[in-house]
Amino acid sequence: MRFICLLPVAAVLTLTACGDSAEDSPTTLEEAAEEMTEGPTPQPGQYTTTTELLELNIPGLTPEMQQMFEQMMAEGAQEGASYCLTAAEVTSSREEMLKNMTESDCTVQRFDMSGGTIDAALTCPPGTDGISGDVRMTGTMSETGADMTMSFKTQIPDMGEATIRMRAVTTRVGDC
Repeated sequence: MRFICLLPVAAVLTLTACGDSAEDSPTTLEEAAEEMTEGPTPQPGQYTTTTELLELNIPGLTPEMQQMFEQMMAEGAQEGASYCLTAAEVTSSREEMLKNMTESDCTVQRFDMSGGTIDAALTCPPGTDGISGDVRMTGTMSETGADMTMSFKTQIPDMGEATIRMRAVTTRVGDC
């Protein structure tokens, strides 16, 4: 599971997740997915999401390439800035997210959802692109919104460690 693929999962996760204390922290993706089914369901309605690129550190990039990547990330973040979440989508989004999560090859390092917060860490092995990495998600959530910081760190062969860190704030603004 790659960072860009995690963004939609994280958005759903922030709207659907809440659960037990760290003492009962899941250690497998299946256990984490099961914990999420016990959380509150997001309210259907119109939502807006603002996304902020907090860090983009890819070794060896020229300033021009750095600017191009930052612009691409900013443009991609705005594509889903406002959306309507129907009751049917609430159910299908949760089911799809749980399916994707349990089919992933990532391992759970930390997974705590309690008191309206999330603190999760996953380690993902190399995919078909040969890239592995560590995914971190922290933030707050409710039935009407979320404030999540997500990061992805990976080692790029012959270049060094790359980091992408973003903050996404999702708010229910009314009915569709």
